[in-house]
Amino acid sequence: MQSFDHSLKHLLHHDPADFIRFGLGDDTVTVVEPIPSDLPSRGRDVDGGYRILRGKSPEVAHIEFHRRHQSALDLAIDVAEAQVRLFRRERLRVVSFVWDLYGDPDRPLLEEKTFKLGAKGLALASRSVHVRVNLRALRADELLATAPPALWPLVALTRDGANEEGVRKARDAIEARTELTAATRADHLAVLWFVAEAEGVATRIMNVYLSEERLMESELYKSIFAKGEARAHASTLVRMLTHRLGAVDPDLRQRIQTFGDAATLEVWTDEVVLAPDEAAVRRVLEKISRALPA
Repeated sequence: MQSFDHSLKHLLHHDPADFIRFGLGDDTVTVVEPIPSDLPSRGRDVDGGYRILRGKSPEVAHIEFHRRHQSALDLAIDVAEAQVRLFRRERLRVVSFVWDLYGDPDRPLLEEKTFKLGAKGLALASRSVHVRVNLRALRADELLATAPPALWPLVALTRDGANEEGVRKARDAIEARTELTAATRADHLAVLWFVAEAEGVATRIMNVYLSEERLMESELYKSIFAKGEARAHASTLVRMLTHRLGAVDPDLRQRIQTFGDAATLEVWTDEVVLAPDEAAVRRVLEKISRALPA
């Protein structure tokens, strides 16, 4: 799931205009610049924030990806809170988009949703509005024919795109984008891979159309692959330390799990496994603690 999230954000941050124009149905929108995604005291970052121009009107575009684990109510509250905090910081009106990654094929592609959070005053109540983008409303061929090119790697999120034919057609469309560098096309193929994998497309099928050699031209793919390898080694190291010592300090466990050097983690794991006694394991643990970022 982390590779899925990472790839979606990569695509958004590199081509925000395509996401925003698609969500508004307006090809004239201009993205001026990104804004910080962190919102103090909120508990998590927004998935994307940008200063935009709609006509001559400066606004903030705020984007969230809706995952399965979050209820519609919690999502609406998050969006409303982010809108207020973004407006407070930027002093610009905010238009919010929720990209529904698991939408209903019977719902519209674009739908304005209203969350009423206040009681009625004299006639009106406080409310938050966002645009829900539902790719399940599209067929794969429709996405590839009508959506901006940056969205083509998301073909597996359409109604009928999570299969061999969808992956093949998207691969061909992406590779035909000769205005992009080979490395950028490889990044888009990597997003296609991770999204299709999350949607259950069999790896054996994707291997037919997306070779590892081609994917390794993508910095995104190599980065996610390296992070996955590091997470696996970190998990093994924590498990071995727990087995040898009975428990690992939670803070140290967290530092190990966020450490990104797979080769070093592998060396430390070997040292723990080969340590002759508990005292030796604790010496390795002390070395690990000193080496890890605080």
